[in-house]
Amino acid sequence: MTNNQMKKSVLQRLGTIKGHIAGIEKMVEDDKKCEDVLFQLSAVMGAVNKLSAHILEGYTEACLDEVSLEDTNARQRIDKLTKTMIAMLKR
Repeated sequence: MTNNQMKKSVLQRLGTIKGHIAGIEKMVEDDKKCEDVLFQLSAVMGAVNKLSAHILEGYTEACLDEVSLEDTNARQRIDKLTKTMIAMLKR
C-alpha cells in the first residue's frame, strides 16, 4: 500500500470514528439510555483498535521493506509477531 493510499484509508477511518463520536454526543444530549451509549462507545473503541492495527500493519511493512533482511526465518518470525499483535488489537 502506498503512503497516499494509507493516508486516505486512515483519514476515512478517522472520519467514521468522528461521526460515531458525534452520534454519541447527541445520544448524551438527548438523554439516551446508558446501555445504548455504552454500546456505541464499545463500537468506537473497536474502530480505534482496528485503526491502530491497520496503521501498525502498514508501519511494519514499510519498516521491513526498508531493511535488507536476508534471513527468511527472522523475517517470518517478525511477520508472525506482527500478525499476532494485529490480531490482539482487533479484539
